[in-house]
Amino acid sequence: MINADFVYTSANDGTCLIRPLTARAETFWKENNLISKVIDNNEDYYIIKAVDGPGICSKIRESGMDFSS
Repeated sequence: MINADFVYTSANDGTCLIRPLTARAETFWKENNLISKVIDNNEDYYIIKAVDGPGICSKIRESGMDFSS
């Protein structure tokens, strides 16, 4: 079983929603200054531009973390 570190989903409006699920994901998010890609947030998710999503996801995967399905 894979332990997911992030939840990522498309909002179908040119944005995507992402949320760190684990402490290491939260640390990764902060250490890589990914908050700079956040254009808004809600109670549960950071909202990022869809064009930034693939780069952020690649960086997350390269660090050995994964997403929930």
